[in-house]
Amino acid sequence: MASNLFIIEAPGKRKGMSNMLWRAGVRDVEVMATVGHIGTNPEGFKPLAVDSEYRETAYRLKPDKERLAAEIGKAAKAAKRIYIATDDDQEGDVIARDVLRFCLDEGDRSRALRVRLKALAPGEIQAALAAAAPFDELSAARGDARRIIDRLIGSMSNDTGAVGRVQGSMLLMLQEQHPVVGVMTYSLQAADAKGDWIAKVPVFAGQDVPADAVVDGVAEAGRSEMATLAGRVMNHDEILLSASMATGQGIGSVARAMQSLYERGQMTYPRAKDCAITPDAFRRLQAIARMNGAGFDPSRFRAIRQPGGEHTHEAPNAMALDVPVNRRFDLLSLEEQVLVHLTRNLIDCGIPCQFETPRLADLAALPAEVATLRWHRVIPTGERLWEAGPVEPGFQAWTKEQSLLHFMSRNELGRPSTVVTHVEKFLSRDLVDESFELTKKGREWSAQIGELFGHQNISKMIENYIDNNKKPPSQMVADMIEICGLNAVGSAVQQQGFVHDEDYEIPAGNLP
Repeated sequence: MASNLFIIEAPGKRKGMSNMLWRAGVRDVEVMATVGHIGTNPEGFKPLAVDSEYRETAYRLKPDKERLAAEIGKAAKAAKRIYIATDDDQEGDVIARDVLRFCLDEGDRSRALRVRLKALAPGEIQAALAAAAPFDELSAARGDARRIIDRLIGSMSNDTGAVGRVQGSMLLMLQEQHPVVGVMTYSLQAADAKGDWIAKVPVFAGQDVPADAVVDGVAEAGRSEMATLAGRVMNHDEILLSASMATGQGIGSVARAMQSLYERGQMTYPRAKDCAITPDAFRRLQAIARMNGAGFDPSRFRAIRQPGGEHTHEAPNAMALDVPVNRRFDLLSLEEQVLVHLTRNLIDCGIPCQFETPRLADLAALPAEVATLRWHRVIPTGERLWEAGPVEPGFQAWTKEQSLLHFMSRNELGRPSTVVTHVEKFLSRDLVDESFELTKKGREWSAQIGELFGHQNISKMIENYIDNNKKPPSQMVADMIEICGLNAVGSAVQQQGFVHDEDYEIPAGNLP
């Protein structure tokens, strides 16, 4: 047995983790993976497994993880040092707590330290090990509270949890808001022949697509200002959407490609909300740009932040320097395409350009429906060797997946770790038609949800509360029921208390 035991989530990261630990100077290592969550509640809602004080009563080790838990426990007993290095997020904290609860004997728990890794890099590992500390039980409270409130809401809809917090909010909101279903690109001739003026306009569900993309007229150049080819660094959801469009693949395929890149140590944490990178990542980006002949101006890159803070992963970026950004896109594998796509965006955030707009007097002569559009053109002043491709006028339709992902992101529905699942599940349920109008089933479900939810977007309200509070889970659940107007949920739980099913027995030794 090894002296140093590291416990992570993804089995695909074990080799990369071992290599990075070696490079960081950590020897005699064994890396074991939980393969995601190891704790669970009973399937379905009978028993409810939540008592009248909003405490879980039957949370236990997953039956299919019993052997793995025993193997982790055996390795921990033989190790001198135990490091729990599950993902540095709320669900990672739940898994870390469950490792302590279900895998380690009481005597071994005191030797276990929580390690919060931001990336699989020697410097990050050394910094995380230096900051390793005993696990704070309350760190798992946010994930626990989310799981309990979701279980309670699901139990009120039906026995299978078909109408949950996120999808319920989404269905209610789709009754009043139309998602974007594509982008219309208009073009207008420029008098100087340096490139046409363009204007991009979102097209919403139920809206007629304009027939003419080429506007009749000519405009002189007006204002000009320095900018960069890309306006901002992309976070997880933005990469999912844009990479899906760039590759022609579904968002699920893109998400799996990002996860695979992360597990192999080729990319930082993929499910990041931040739109900035750390100084270390910036130095790698500069090197990639320089090696590929890009006219990257470091002074123009505005998205650098210092590392640190609780659960603050930087925007996804390449860990390796050999990103083939100049290669033809169609010659790359999907994983390479995703990595190249997000890396090109990062480099473009530092390539200077002239952002020009036409003369207002020339725009005034255009038809009213297009005169006020955001007409512009971009003229690069910094070089890049890959082909950007021409901007073609016309309508670019989005898939239903892409539209719903954008809708969820715009309304802060779901989390990066669940957004793909929610999109796929929602579209599989026949709740909306091709135009995102509610079907008969969708209207029935919506009426049921409307009676349960006190506010239309309780999903966002719950996430905001969880992100900004750290209390015992039962207290957090009680607060959310009151704040979000979930009176029906609270009343039902208080009336029934713990719903006991005589055919269900709590496995011995699995409760704390």
